Amino acid sequence: MNWRAAIPNSLTLSNLVCGCLGIIAAFEAEMLWSTAFILLAAIFDFFDGMVARLLKVSGELGKQLDSLADAVTFGVLPGILLYQWISIGFGDYFTPFFERPLDHQILEGLGLLVAVFSVLRLAIFNIDERQSDVFIGVPTPANAILISSFSIIMATQYGLNFYNPLDTDEAMSALVQLHYWWQPYDFHLILLLWNPWFHIVLAIVSSILLVAPFPLLNFKFKNLKWEGPNKARIIFIGLVFLALIMTWLPYQSWFRVPYYPYFDYTIIPIIILLYIIYSLIIHLVNKARQ
Repeated sequence: MNWRAAIPNSLTLSNLVCGCLGIIAAFEAEMLWSTAFILLAAIFDFFDGMVARLLKVSGELGKQLDSLADAVTFGVLPGILLYQWISIGFGDYFTPFFERPLDHQILEGLGLLVAVFSVLRLAIFNIDERQSDVFIGVPTPANAILISSFSIIMATQYGLNFYNPLDTDEAMSALVQLHYWWQPYDFHLILLLWNPWFHIVLAIVSSILLVAPFPLLNFKFKNLKWEGPNKARIIFIGLVFLALIMTWLPYQSWFRVPYYPYFDYTIIPIIILLYIIYSLIIHLVNKARQ
């Protein structure tokens, strides 16, 4: 391995280190740090392939390293995060695993389905020649960012100690009085993210979407011309820009729309869901034209 190949491989291994640190943080009541490590790893993951192509050192070693690093950071780590969210919802986060009720152990373990199907998805990606211009199934980084966004929403957007869910009407009433300016949207979202069944369903659905046989956009631009797959990519970037404007609007003094929510960090999962839905629409439109 020459020194030029070492540069993108170092970025890939940095991705792996972020995944390992994120796993440690998830077991130390520092899930917000797990989110930060996933976002940082996504940056490394974006640039390692780009740097390899620029330096003309793309090869089998880099490809295998990338998949192995992604398996840890965007597979095992988000699976552990979902396991922890389900544990939080059942009030088990601070209870040793083998002291929990058996039904809780089983249901909490369903979060790890994401780890299993992420590894399967990456193995398929390595041998599937169709995925040069599109992704088949939801890419693991997108799924990991979606799952990891919950911590930053609860801790940073709402300032909550989300490890101890409010499980009584009195506690929720106190929260309402303390944050009287919140919209109904905010309270519904908080209750949803504290609901273990939401995360159980998410674990199952996202695992299926990881290996589902439908194409999704990738953003490997070969040029910036308005042609072919670039049209759909550029339109989606425009939609993301529009979503960011929607997040910015309620902070403007001239903008007055009753009950308009402050999206803030909620825009992260919204953009991921928009990406999946938009890709499906593009796929169906292209299929109808054939």
